Amino acid sequence: MLKNEILLSLFLLCGLFAACQKTPPYDEEKQSDRDASIIAKYKKDNNLDSVNVDSSGLNYRFIEKGTGTVFPKLSDSIVVSFEARLLGASAAFQTVAQTDSVTVKLADAMEGWRIGLPKITKGGQIRLIIPSGLAYKDFGSPGGSPIPPFAILDYTIRLKNIK
Repeated sequence: MLKNEILLSLFLLCGLFAACQKTPPYDEEKQSDRDASIIAKYKKDNNLDSVNVDSSGLNYRFIEKGTGTVFPKLSDSIVVSFEARLLGASAAFQTVAQTDSVTVKLADAMEGWRIGLPKITKGGQIRLIIPSGLAYKDFGSPGGSPIPPFAILDYTIRLKNIK
């Protein structure tokens, strides 16, 4: 009986100690460097020389710029179709989401979308390779979606309408 109480006490003490351990803080610069390295290797391995990189670290390639003259603003709601893939450390694709049409307020979208989609007009299509710092950072996607923390995302998005 005493042996069980001692074991239980040790177990609870270990659990308490483990619960008090602090998670290392998110190091945005280190993660950004890691993401850039993975993306560069992926682009090289897949001959993606035509992919541009802007000052935020967003990688993008125009598939079609669109036929309109109006570019979406953060205050706009946009109608898009997209395919999203995870880009892992092994640079292997895994499709995590695909839709024919969804409406979203651009201001509510992830930062990579807020930076990338204003580069095209209605009818345009763009490929965005989004570093984790411009996506879901260290917490992953909300709502049970299969996007883990620190995920690099590869989207192909068609801008169907601007509202």
